[in-house]
Amino acid sequence: MGGHIVLVVQNSQTHEQLIQNLAAEGTCALCFRSVEEAVAYLREPGCPASIVVFGVTMRRQSDYAAVIELGIARPELQILLTAQERSSMLDLLSGGNRAVWVLDKPLNHAESAVIVRRALKTAAAAASEGLVEALSSQNGVFLPYTDEFLRRVGMADVPVLLSGETGVGKEVMARRLRAYSLRADKPFLKLNCAALPPELAESELFGSAKGAFTGANADRQGRFETAQGGTILLDEIGDMDLRLQTKLLQVLQDGEIQPLGSNRTIKVNVRVMAATHRDLSRAIQDGTFREDLYYRLNVIKIVIPPLRERREEILTLAETLLARHLPKGQKAPLVSDELKRFLLEYRWPGNVRELENVMRRFLVYQDSAMIIRELLEGVDELRSGDSPAKMANGRDANLSTSSALTEGEAPEGLEVGRRPERVDSLDRLAEASRVAETELLMNALEANRWNRRQAAASLQIEYKAFLYKLQKYGIVESKGKQREISA
Repeated sequence: MGGHIVLVVQNSQTHEQLIQNLAAEGTCALCFRSVEEAVAYLREPGCPASIVVFGVTMRRQSDYAAVIELGIARPELQILLTAQERSSMLDLLSGGNRAVWVLDKPLNHAESAVIVRRALKTAAAAASEGLVEALSSQNGVFLPYTDEFLRRVGMADVPVLLSGETGVGKEVMARRLRAYSLRADKPFLKLNCAALPPELAESELFGSAKGAFTGANADRQGRFETAQGGTILLDEIGDMDLRLQTKLLQVLQDGEIQPLGSNRTIKVNVRVMAATHRDLSRAIQDGTFREDLYYRLNVIKIVIPPLRERREEILTLAETLLARHLPKGQKAPLVSDELKRFLLEYRWPGNVRELENVMRRFLVYQDSAMIIRELLEGVDELRSGDSPAKMANGRDANLSTSSALTEGEAPEGLEVGRRPERVDSLDRLAEASRVAETELLMNALEANRWNRRQAAASLQIEYKAFLYKLQKYGIVESKGKQREISA
């Protein structure tokens, strides 16, 4: 059957038989105890779930509001309700392409299981007809991998190595694989190996005994013990200390941990995923990463391409991220065609994380021209060889052509001495934006007799933002007088 389903239930153990039966049919079930947690997960970009079953009673008005907003944000989602919620929710949620199902029996009843399977078939049919195209494997978050492949990897319960530039969504991918696995309702813990010194990272991973170091006043569980039965993501594994790499290798081989300062060993059953933006093959050659650990982690390797190589996803992602951060009850601001074109042209050195930050700023500014101008300033920094290109470790030749040109070699398809067409188009777009915005500001000022507060109000932008624009474009009152004289 296949698919991915979210169950909102008070106790997942009472539904263990249903979960196991679904897993045997290729369907992954992820359990949440609260409506709030489930809705937050279902609104994440790239969430693979196509069905949600609310098997709990909704006692708070905020739960009703959250489910209704979820239905609006994801019209393709199949929603199953208990009979108790029928009268208050059914009319609000019915409509569009979504099917709303009512469970007359408890979720662990055989009749409810039949309804769940019907909803799964409906979701599969909707997907095949293209009703969920925005979240399908061809147009979703990770283009090179089909949903079936990711489901197989998730269910395989083997180590996974996630590789890709900073900000491409390695953690999102790890969570997606975990959601497909039989460990979906167990803990998911993350440790950033670059954020902690080796001695602290060791105690964080494996725990520590009382007196193991200064301040260790009691025995302390590590991440492996806390995540028993679940999944651990070791982020930035390429920055892990060599001595700690050795201990991690032993854990992967033996399935045992030894807390810092203790002689006892603890059996652990945890799936390990690792993520890195580094070239681990080169790190092995440099002697900074253990080759045997690399092969232990690299059972399955998933390379997540940078956003600039997934341009067909940019606008869909932008809309999803905009909706994700939209305050409740607020209407999403219109993304102008000009900004859409710019988002497609921009190279996104910070990948999905940068795109998310841009859309969050857009919610604040509600001004396409200001967003374009800020991103153009970043392009200027790239041309001057500043940090963004260095942050990418020089891996993308298109970030800057200066090094190739100084050596007398042009990148493929680029003539020496000729600027890239994309940069030229950015310049033209920036100039057009500057002229149009200057004209808009001048018209507003003149229409309001150069009363800046009234002009800002007429344009429906904050006064401080308006003053910033005037300063940015060098607009002063004399400029308006000169314009009147010339007219």
